[in-house]
Amino acid sequence: MAASCDLLDVDPPELQFPFELDKQISCPLKMTNKTDTTVAFKVKTTSPKKYCVRPNNGVVPPRSTCQVVVTMQAQTAAPPDLQGKDKFLVQSVVIGDGLAAKDVTPQMFMKEEGNVVEEVRMRVTYVMPHESHSEIAEESDGPQQILVPMQQTMDNGGSASELSSGSVSLISAELGTEVGSPTGPVGRTEELLMPTGRAAETRIYAGPGARSLDLPALIAKLTEEKDSALEQNKKLRYELEQVTREASKQGGFSLLFVLVAGLLSIILGYLVKK
Repeated sequence: MAASCDLLDVDPPELQFPFELDKQISCPLKMTNKTDTTVAFKVKTTSPKKYCVRPNNGVVPPRSTCQVVVTMQAQTAAPPDLQGKDKFLVQSVVIGDGLAAKDVTPQMFMKEEGNVVEEVRMRVTYVMPHESHSEIAEESDGPQQILVPMQQTMDNGGSASELSSGSVSLISAELGTEVGSPTGPVGRTEELLMPTGRAAETRIYAGPGARSLDLPALIAKLTEEKDSALEQNKKLRYELEQVTREASKQGGFSLLFVLVAGLLSIILGYLVKK
């Protein structure tokens, strides 16, 4: 909806600036002549040092439009609560058909001279800047892949068994599509995440509570170490028995030998339990 008078429609009815510090911000205005005569206009503001208006005056032919750009100079501090107090005034007056923009003078807009001057008043508002989707796409250097836990994508009613073939959801930020979501096949997810070369031997994290892929190998290794410790324990026990027999034949053995043998037994028992 445009602000209007008898001669011009001014759109938008108020000047909105997406406020950003240390940055010039522009707001376009469209002047529409809704009469069959030529209309001259002039734009005024309560803060002429803060704003630049191009053009600040001009001529609009009958049933035609003219665009004006209002630029706010870079500001070093934000106004309280982003409330603007500045105002603009668009004055318009009927002129002869043969006049051009260079012929427009300040005297044409003086009511004291008997001119019929129409006025449209506008206020300034500040809004928070919003980054458009196109700007986000331009800043992206290439396709981006985002890994999302599959637990977060089960809002559509999919069960855990339906999602067992893929534990993560792969989203392509470039195409805006989702691979491995509850509404589509998830069989390709593991293929996309499968490493190559020596990295294929590393375990793949599949979410909280999931078992790693090399668990059987780890169990086998621990079993082998335990068997080896048992074998060493048997050998030491056998050697201890042999020493004991030899000591018995010789009529006894020292207290130090008994302590060493007991300490070795304790260490071996600890290793077996571990």
